[in-house]
Amino acid sequence: MSLRLATSVLLLFAFVAACGRRGDDTAGAGPLPALRGLTPDGRPQPGETDRCPLCGMLPAARPEHVAALVAADGRTWYFCGDGCMLRTWLHPEIHLGLERTALARCVVQDWFEGAPLDASTAIFVAGSDVVGPMGPAIVALRSESDVDVFRSRHGARETFWLTELDDARWLRVTGRPALRDTERPARD
Repeated sequence: MSLRLATSVLLLFAFVAACGRRGDDTAGAGPLPALRGLTPDGRPQPGETDRCPLCGMLPAARPEHVAALVAADGRTWYFCGDGCMLRTWLHPEIHLGLERTALARCVVQDWFEGAPLDASTAIFVAGSDVVGPMGPAIVALRSESDVDVFRSRHGARETFWLTELDDARWLRVTGRPALRDTERPARD
């Protein structure tokens, strides 16, 4: 084998190793999960190299906005904000390579306290003056009284529960479709 060919093979192997697995078996099944899961009390703990599966931002750079999706098998993905997490929750088969039934937990942070909050109990607020990592933020709150306080301070166009979120509401809340044309499954 020539030196040039051997060097090329070695470089290709190094590239594949760097882009591939991190010791798990999820390569090719969507974006890599985070290296660490939630803390025992449910707090996100994104590492410096974890990336938002939707936009590629580094969630650790803005920890006050981090949200998470946890699969039934424990794999965890951290998001730069509630908006990216909610859009992924709408279509996990597209963004994570998982059916929604494979998601065990959806965690956001309460806007006022910063405490972890199960997204199924959160009230989401859209259309305020709050700006997150991706622009206008969708904010999670613990109670209706918190919504009233938040609205008096920051305004709000709409509130909704996770169970009310679908593609039509996403379009109304953000002004953008939940799936881009390139993300839509091919039709037969």
